[in-house]
Amino acid sequence: MKNLRKYFYAFILLAVISFSYVRTQQMDIYREIARSQQQIMTVYKYLLTEYIHELDVAELTTRIIDSMLSNFDPYTEYYEEKDLEDLTLKTEGEFSGVGLEIYMYEDQLTVVGPIEGSPASKSGIYTGDAIMNIDGESTSGLELKDATSKIRGKAGTEVILTIKKPITGEVQDYSIIRDVITIKDIPFYGMVNNDVGYLRITNFSINTANETKNAFISLMQDGASSIIIDLRDNPGGLLSSSLDLLDLILPKNLDLVSTKGREGKNIKSYKTLNNALIPESINLAVLINGASASASEIVAGVLQDYDRAVVLGSQSFGKGLVQTVIGINQDTALKITNSKYFIPSGRSLQKREFIDDELIANTSSKADSLYQTKAGRTVIGGGGIAPDLTVKDEGSYPLAASILRNGAYFKFVQQNSDQYSSVEEVLSDQELMTKFESFINENDISGYVDGQEDLKVAKEKLSKKDEKNLFINNAFSVIEKQIEKNQTAMFEQEKDIIQRMIHGEFAFYYNGYEGRYNLYLKDDIVVLKALEIFADESQYLSILSNTESTEVASNNS
Repeated sequence: MKNLRKYFYAFILLAVISFSYVRTQQMDIYREIARSQQQIMTVYKYLLTEYIHELDVAELTTRIIDSMLSNFDPYTEYYEEKDLEDLTLKTEGEFSGVGLEIYMYEDQLTVVGPIEGSPASKSGIYTGDAIMNIDGESTSGLELKDATSKIRGKAGTEVILTIKKPITGEVQDYSIIRDVITIKDIPFYGMVNNDVGYLRITNFSINTANETKNAFISLMQDGASSIIIDLRDNPGGLLSSSLDLLDLILPKNLDLVSTKGREGKNIKSYKTLNNALIPESINLAVLINGASASASEIVAGVLQDYDRAVVLGSQSFGKGLVQTVIGINQDTALKITNSKYFIPSGRSLQKREFIDDELIANTSSKADSLYQTKAGRTVIGGGGIAPDLTVKDEGSYPLAASILRNGAYFKFVQQNSDQYSSVEEVLSDQELMTKFESFINENDISGYVDGQEDLKVAKEKLSKKDEKNLFINNAFSVIEKQIEKNQTAMFEQEKDIIQRMIHGEFAFYYNGYEGRYNLYLKDDIVVLKALEIFADESQYLSILSNTESTEVASNNS
């Protein structure tokens, strides 16, 4: 009994000491916080009261916070009132407005297209229409983000858009009542052939799982024995939505994701909660690329860990960080990274730390490790998802991409849409590429050519100093001719992909997203590779049991 009492007192003493230690640590942290706050507030006070110019308090506060957060990962962000709607849009997939996709075309606010089922789609506003005024205020010189803010507003309120038709030149006012606009996370799904279904997921919001469930049911009813899930260029979104999607595919009570923060905080684990909607007899392929991140990587990685789907494409982005949103006050919020997530094999998908090591106490680095899927295949952690089969292009398409960034495909369609009555006429036009090349030359649309931007900067600098220097101007002329020659050569090299982009833009103009996807799927090299694998059951099964990934080279996009 004496010994028992002795151990009991020892235990109590140890607990007291431990509590005191933890308490002391907490007090030390609070003292450091208080001391730091005093330093910051003192500097802040003197800037506001003693600086030579009177400062805007709100703007200074925002800049200080932004500067503070610039040292951390790019997902830790400060949101003011004007930014909170964009955060809501990313997570909830909806906003209040009229449902227009808009674009600045030659300094004119132009309609890219109305969102299906939106108030704008029912009003008679179409792709290519120019928005001249918003509630009587001219859009001339208006920034795109400011125009978006003016068109959006509380559901049930009115906005008047003055629209100019591109062909007739007719100007008309459209009175539109704003509504809650829901953005579809699945812009397209359908059958690629008699046996294979396809769905494209562009984001993970609260709507994703329900949209995916409906798409799966529809595809299976249409006879799909295999399904392609396209997550390329999907930046992610809500963790919960990716888990809900996986719940449709995997059996009940399987481990999906675990999260872990600092010092044992934010430890959570998630399992499948329901029996799978998709039977195991249906083969799956998941498509990813370098822009597939976060929630899309979870879906691809978990299905890869359980050998449930063949993953095709290229290495994903590598975002394995979890964020939570903390309200600062009624109008501001902090989105902060508080943990990492890990998928069933035990691997993290985070490619690297963004934060400066000097800011981290007790810094330790751990090399990427090898992990095993359920079937024993080797996978690598710490760098996104490596596909089971890499479909690699022989080269990139810098000119085609540059033309896209310039908005030239869209502009070309707007100027030439009256020449065709359907996308079929566009596809049969043998002179289309000649017309487009003339278009980009006539409109001085710069493509990606080495030295092109440097030349532009040099000429601008010269014009301010000595624009009449014949020697230098002659040198510029020689360089310009060589750049034009190089651009012509690049145009010929990338002709097929440029033509594909033009066809896709015309298909979107006539038939919306469905038209664009139906066209692209016919020659999408990654989709074609998935179809090839599905057509050969032995190849499909061998990939899911193989220990090494495979590479495929391609000339197509």
